[in-house]
Amino acid sequence: MKRNDTEMNLNYSESPVYSLLARVLNGMLYSSVFISICAFALTIETYLLADLPVSVPMAVFIFLATLFTYNLSSIQSVLQRRQPTYYPESWWHRHRKAMAIVGLLSIVLATIVYFYFSLRLNFWFVLHLAIISIGYTIPIMYRKKSVQPLRRVPLLKVFLIAYVWAVVTAIFPLIDAGVDIMDFSGVQLLLRRFLFILALALLFDIRDYSYDKHTRTLTVPGLIGVNYTKLLSLGLLLSYAVVVSISESGTIQTALIAAALAAALVVWFSSELKPRVYFLLLADGAMLLHATLVWLVKV
Repeated sequence: MKRNDTEMNLNYSESPVYSLLARVLNGMLYSSVFISICAFALTIETYLLADLPVSVPMAVFIFLATLFTYNLSSIQSVLQRRQPTYYPESWWHRHRKAMAIVGLLSIVLATIVYFYFSLRLNFWFVLHLAIISIGYTIPIMYRKKSVQPLRRVPLLKVFLIAYVWAVVTAIFPLIDAGVDIMDFSGVQLLLRRFLFILALALLFDIRDYSYDKHTRTLTVPGLIGVNYTKLLSLGLLLSYAVVVSISESGTIQTALIAAALAAALVVWFSSELKPRVYFLLLADGAMLLHATLVWLVKV
């Protein structure tokens, strides 16, 4: 869900092949390409679950928009010429200029895809999500005063992440396909996606527990503790499984519940002491697994 702050502890000297693979993996994870692929996959999954023709342009648009959003902090850092104060030797700080360029190219390409393929999205609906996504990272100006970014608002950031991800990956495809999003099945899909993403987003609050204490940002683990946060995450996954049991049947139901069980294992073994790659590959990867299982039973 949001950017890592430190680099994987990988030894590049073991072999040329290992070094190349490690660098590629670092680049995919810390440039937010991997998380953007997850967004792409969840978008495809929505079309499959709703038995709609897959719109690759919509999935590409969401991939590019995600890549832009997750590299906003790089753009902001470069424009403000801000020096790193936390994990100054991380991969992100060493490559933030390149990531700023990637972010800017992403939004340009996303705009081209949007207009060239005439994606059917309500402008105002997209705008409110854009404001949330940008305001999450960049302080908003109000009456010539800078308001703190939304991620610094106590207890809010995981809910914003889950809301934006659920709407973008579950509702955007339905709107573009001309489906009534207020239909009961559409609401169920949105609820399921929100519960699943929120459960995973809480893990990143666990991951960033020390950083959030450093920045004096109150998060769920800071309020109720890490162990209770894990229990809350498991409770959300259980709620997700209940909704799936009610709304789906057959192999789709089995695939979605299997994805929830895999995510529950990631939650169960998570802790702040885990390597940060654990969260990037497994917590974010739970979304990719979710989409892959659906694809396997639908295609």
